[in-house]
Amino acid sequence: MTIDQAPAVGAKDLQDLKGVSRSPAVALMQKQNVPDAPRPKGLADAPITSPPAVAQEASLAQTAKAAFQALRQFETNDYLNWITEYLRNRFGPRHDFQTYEGKQPADGIYPLSGSDGEVRMSLAGDWGTGTDEAYRVAHLMSKTDPHYTIHLGDVYFVGDAVEVSENFLGKASGGSSYTPCQWPYGSQGSFALNGNHEMYARGIAYFDAILPALGPMLNGKPQKQLASYFCLKNDAWCVLGLDTGYNSVGIPGLEYFVSPDARLPEQLVSWLESIAPKIEHQSIVILTHHQVLSIYDDCFTQQADQIFRILKRPVLWFWGHEHRLAIYEPYDGSSRGWPAITGRCIGHGGMPVDLPGKTKVGSIGKGQYVDRRLYKNDEQLHVGINGFAQLTFNDSKLRVEYVDVYGQTILTERFTAKTGSVSSEGIQNVCLTPP
Repeated sequence: MTIDQAPAVGAKDLQDLKGVSRSPAVALMQKQNVPDAPRPKGLADAPITSPPAVAQEASLAQTAKAAFQALRQFETNDYLNWITEYLRNRFGPRHDFQTYEGKQPADGIYPLSGSDGEVRMSLAGDWGTGTDEAYRVAHLMSKTDPHYTIHLGDVYFVGDAVEVSENFLGKASGGSSYTPCQWPYGSQGSFALNGNHEMYARGIAYFDAILPALGPMLNGKPQKQLASYFCLKNDAWCVLGLDTGYNSVGIPGLEYFVSPDARLPEQLVSWLESIAPKIEHQSIVILTHHQVLSIYDDCFTQQADQIFRILKRPVLWFWGHEHRLAIYEPYDGSSRGWPAITGRCIGHGGMPVDLPGKTKVGSIGKGQYVDRRLYKNDEQLHVGINGFAQLTFNDSKLRVEYVDVYGQTILTERFTAKTGSVSSEGIQNVCLTPP
């Protein structure tokens, strides 16, 4: 397989993002390890041909190298940089949570519209890295001529102003030698959800820089995304983008003892209650950053409790946060007071992709397909393959295609909107395997 677009000259390397911590303090520490200038690139398609035992040994060596690099932070300059950034980013109030009050549209509902009866929507999660892979994914998304593009959250390492500029908005920051990477725009609009990494810098750059650059399109220009949540709606479908990031980071220090539950802000819950009568006949697609189901990681169930107290019907749900592609069997949530959830993890947009490991004890959900393929890369990393999801709405029909960084469609599924429910019409699987 070949990639039809050369990697960005001067893009960031996956190896600098391997094993990025969900601890704000450690993520800031790991940020100090990124070289001041891009490394020389090898062949982008250099294969990993090592047998499993050798590959595992290489993976352990990478882990040891990362641990050694982390210890380097305690050299005087890096340590001082880390302390300075930690104090600047982590201390102080979070950015105010923005709502639609006093704005237009006051209800936060936008039309879900396209051309010739078709609406094309590209989704990617954990894309904001500025890597070669993020660059390629953005290029492939643009080639689909999307009406909408939606990022499911996380700009790395901590979503501050410089990283947002370089890794999302495509703008060079002062003194950087890296080529900036821009999120692709849809012809009808582009939106971004809030992630935990944006909140490591208190959400300031997310609310003040990302949202003003996105939103519905008018005469080819984005008109600003007014809040970190939204509704895209037509006669058959409703796409709900919800903010699980705002409450995913706690008080510095205390958050390591009491884990934040990523619940929806109360203003968002009130908004959802207010629009519920307006979407009672549509089939629901939910977009969040944090997962509600997982066989590999913790699950964030508080968001589902809040949602399903209001919306009491089956949903199709996409999320990121975990850096992998995972397809889940429909989950019967009746024991938790939930309707059926058809869950999809698509957090493989730009980060090093985690290969499937052991399932987590006490996990929620049953995995159906995962991607076990090794990624051919010039950094000799033992990682999986990046990609995105392409949604095509056509009246009551929805086709979802999962496209990898090579441009190959590796799985296709079809759904039908039926009186507020979502009915699966089958899956065509090319190369994914059971967990």
